[in-house]
Amino acid sequence: MDAIVSLGYCNSTSLGQYIFLPCGDVIARMQTVQETRRQRLGILKERYGRWVDLNSALGWESTNARLSQIHSGTLRSDRGTPYTMGDDTAREIEHKLDLPTGWMDNPPSPIESYGMTAPLERMAELFAVMEPEMQYKVVRMVAALNEQADGTNGSSH
Repeated sequence: MDAIVSLGYCNSTSLGQYIFLPCGDVIARMQTVQETRRQRLGILKERYGRWVDLNSALGWESTNARLSQIHSGTLRSDRGTPYTMGDDTAREIEHKLDLPTGWMDNPPSPIESYGMTAPLERMAELFAVMEPEMQYKVVRMVAALNEQADGTNGSSH
């Protein structure tokens, strides 16, 4: 399940209040560090082109399959569990590629994932196919975020 209502919300809300939960509003599941590291490996693979080239940049044997196995979630034949990246390997990659410490553990920003303009373009595409009632919700949400960013909170100065 990709999204849920949090346990804290459930415990703090009386049963009758659930009828006020807006349709379609969910709390996204937090990504695990292993999911983040796999996502980051995908970014590095795109930067370097091939696993062979990434291995070379790290000073590893060009035929080393470890990063490919971690990225794809290949099951280990000896344990039946997926290959994962430990902290030592994550720090080694960051160090050898001159990345900031912790880079492998922090989810990429939309700019890192999609480029400078793609998030806005993608939002426009999504908005264009939304039902009018959802478009209205999105416009209200953006207006509220804008007011919050301005520090006005809807009050006139």
